[in-house]
Amino acid sequence: MGLLSPFLLASAAAMAVPLWLHLKRKRRQVPLEFPSLRYLKIASARMRRQARIEDPWLLALRLLLLALLATAFARPVVRSQGGWFGTARPLESVLVIDTTASMGWQSGAGSRLDVAKRLARDWIEGLDPSDAVAVWVLSDRLERPVPVPVTDRARLFRAIEAIRISEGSSSLAAVFNAAHEWELTSQATRKEWVIITDNQSTTWDWPAEGFFKRVWNRDSTGLVVLTPDSIQASNTSVASVEWEARAVHQGSLLEGVARLVNCGDKAVNDLLECRVAGQVLMRSPVEIPAGGSLEVPLTLPVPVMDGPVLTGDVALAGDALACDDHWYFALPVHRTLNALVVDRSDAMSGTMRPSFFLSKALAAGGSCKISTLESKTWRTQTSDGIDSLWFMAGAITDENAWLKALAYAETGGTVVVTGDWQPDPMMKNWPVTAGEETQLPATRMATRLVAPSHPLFDGVWNEQTPFPPVPQKIARTCAAAKTANVLATLAGDYPLLVEMLHGTGRILWLNASADRSWGDLPLSPAFVPLVQQIARAKDLVLQTSTSRWAGETWPDLTQFPGNASWPADVDGQSTLALHSGCYDSQSQNSHIPWRCAVNVRRNESDLRPIPTDQLEALLPGHIITGTQGIRKWRNESRREVPLWPCLLAAAALIYLIEGRQSMLAAQRRLIAADNLSPIASNVHSKKQAHHKRSTA
Repeated sequence: MGLLSPFLLASAAAMAVPLWLHLKRKRRQVPLEFPSLRYLKIASARMRRQARIEDPWLLALRLLLLALLATAFARPVVRSQGGWFGTARPLESVLVIDTTASMGWQSGAGSRLDVAKRLARDWIEGLDPSDAVAVWVLSDRLERPVPVPVTDRARLFRAIEAIRISEGSSSLAAVFNAAHEWELTSQATRKEWVIITDNQSTTWDWPAEGFFKRVWNRDSTGLVVLTPDSIQASNTSVASVEWEARAVHQGSLLEGVARLVNCGDKAVNDLLECRVAGQVLMRSPVEIPAGGSLEVPLTLPVPVMDGPVLTGDVALAGDALACDDHWYFALPVHRTLNALVVDRSDAMSGTMRPSFFLSKALAAGGSCKISTLESKTWRTQTSDGIDSLWFMAGAITDENAWLKALAYAETGGTVVVTGDWQPDPMMKNWPVTAGEETQLPATRMATRLVAPSHPLFDGVWNEQTPFPPVPQKIARTCAAAKTANVLATLAGDYPLLVEMLHGTGRILWLNASADRSWGDLPLSPAFVPLVQQIARAKDLVLQTSTSRWAGETWPDLTQFPGNASWPADVDGQSTLALHSGCYDSQSQNSHIPWRCAVNVRRNESDLRPIPTDQLEALLPGHIITGTQGIRKWRNESRREVPLWPCLLAAAALIYLIEGRQSMLAAQRRLIAADNLSPIASNVHSKKQAHHKRSTA
């Protein structure tokens, strides 16, 4: 048992007042005249009774009343180890520590995560030895280092010490969903949730109000939200970087825009740097207005490099939250591609083969190295180092030639077939169904991109720059196979481009021909960019895998030979990109097949927490701050049962009993006085008679 106001016990000194009054109370004495010694004996016995304390029970009640009041003023409480009022029932609690990016904010006491870990230790040390605790961690997902409540304090402290900042971003929805499941399965009669978080808006960005009204059991489970500090922190960040090009050429200029944000109430002067391969290529002073943003144009020369991806970062000089002061980027480097064109052995039209226009389009701008061979040579030709394989009309002479093409696609290659020929019968994994050639009106046919965000179109054609109409004379009436997808249509009725994924590669079917008898597509302004986009289809797909958010899975490297893998994390796993930066994948021969940039989501860059009054209206629990908040909570929590209401109730009862006893004592004194009245009357009568005789 403890006392919240022990200094008020000094009021117990007031017990001396009724004791002194009781002992010093004046007694009424009746003078008696007695003619003989027998009256002297009666008076002597009465005086002995008066020498003793009268009404000792009444005195004890008055002293007890004052003692109860003095003790109640000191506000005694009973803690669980006392075992009173049922508070000795073991408690099961779950301690959740927020390790998202905003918890990395630094102050004089270290990062907020460091403070949170100290608060977690203080909280556990304040529990009873019989109380069990589980430790969970919130990053971009919910982790459970200590999944179920245990009483082993050493294990709990080791788990807390091992927690590291994750740079992820998430809401508490996963925590409370798991809390509801745990509440339904736990057999404990006393349950408590303690969440240590900085209460960022993203943390509570979920239907929390409906959850607490309909799902959360307020009676059986306590909820405490503990914040590391009450500092109104400010922060600047590189909110985003957008480059005009999705891939770069060595020796060219890379242009883009960096957007800087100031989440504070004062303007900030900083220094913006752009680094590539460890070299500073641009440095510019910036002034970011209070509570505003600033867009800074970027122009960087692309250096000569050996790797397939250009990596670097755009960074501010930095502030207390470092993870969002850098924006890491990785851009694929345009390389010279190797294309293999397979033509029919007998395909002669005057002196020009059907592959003539295709080869010229592929080689335009030096983007591809072209190799051309006849179909009869394809069976013995190796496909090593080939990025795309093109079959002209009728170049696939038999099923074996097609099976070899499928094997090439399965290892990551791109196979392209045109619609001016189809096998009969249809071969396995052919991307379209059988169809007939049909004549089109003598005009340009309208086209439509069914999948405008596909890597083949992204960055080249969009709503502002639509795919142009095609001067096509003939088209094949067919449909995409069950496992294939139509990427573009022709004249609204015919598939123009169909894609079928096969292994780690793809098969593309083009409802056109390089042969002028099918139309003037080779002369269309869309022909060169289209065939060059198709030729680099593999690289274009990989371009979407050059960046990740912290907490996401690494890009798939199965299309790379040599068992390539990403760096392993501290747990030996390489499935998640947990920390920001630029990373190289590795293969068995130490070759770097690909690179990836990992950034922190910027939705936690604004360090201003959700308003306390709004959070209090939302939560069915308590919000406390820091170590002082923990102490105050322990004093006010239900685990310290207050005794002063019981003492005040007992004092009220004693007061009633004392009043009753006082009334009875007064009645007894009156009765005693009445018993003495005959003797006094007799003496008085004798005195009057004696006076009369003397007068006579």
